[in-house]
Amino acid sequence: MRKFTNLQTDLLRTFVTVVDLRNYTDTGRLLGRTQPAVSLQIKRLEEVTGVRLISRMGKRIELTPDGQTLLGYAREILRLNDRAVANLQQSSYSGTLRIGLPVDYSIGYFQSIIAAFSRENPAVLLDVCCDRSPALLSALHTDALDLTIAVADSMPAPHVAVYWSERPVWACARDFKIDPATPLKLVAHPDGCFYRKRMIDALDAEGRDWHVSFESQGISALQRAVVDGMGVSALTRKTLQPGMRLLTASDGFPKLSKVYVGLFYKHVRMSEAALKLIEKITADVSHYRLPTRTRA
Repeated sequence: MRKFTNLQTDLLRTFVTVVDLRNYTDTGRLLGRTQPAVSLQIKRLEEVTGVRLISRMGKRIELTPDGQTLLGYAREILRLNDRAVANLQQSSYSGTLRIGLPVDYSIGYFQSIIAAFSRENPAVLLDVCCDRSPALLSALHTDALDLTIAVADSMPAPHVAVYWSERPVWACARDFKIDPATPLKLVAHPDGCFYRKRMIDALDAEGRDWHVSFESQGISALQRAVVDGMGVSALTRKTLQPGMRLLTASDGFPKLSKVYVGLFYKHVRMSEAALKLIEKITADVSHYRLPTRTRA
């Protein structure tokens, strides 16, 4: 007969909080336990799972590969636990949610999810910030945001709950003429954008000259510039617009590396209203793009 191992939610909550705060003392203070009690709970969880989850180097706390694997599952278990309790107790949803949306990735899609949530929960005040992904992740790290959708260069990444990958494609105006004798005109987000980096890395690898002819923070401005024939850009298929055409290897354009898109939050900071919105985003994303459960 199969032997079942049960993961206690209090142990998982301590584990996730330690990872989010990177500090045993702060975790104890937040959860109402002493620092030694937190250490014992982490040790108990490691005994139950049979693997080492956290390594400590002085004051630094790092996840082991097994810890990275468990973290995504732990976040999901806690989210379901807390949502179940809230629903059984018929909790009302109120307060303010600070949400980040990336200007460089399908902002309209996620904006519609959040707008629907707002209509269904009028007592919840929303503060939505649209910015570049690195700025959004920095704001989450400093607790200026409660949750954010963001594009990342690689996965797993800190505080990610679910993520999926997208492969950008080369796009230009339908009648755009490419002259191989001149530098390729690029339409791009400012330096630091993952799409921009993938274009430049691919062109540099082939020794091809390029020039950024149009630069903007917002996706709509880039889309307009491409349609107007200002140059070539890297977009996801869902951000392609009428009047554009794809450029492939047959046109002399190499395949671009994938980018990763994720839902990021710190579970320890989540209100019941935030958990409800996270549940809605997670459910809707499963129809939009098959998400990958995180390992970090």
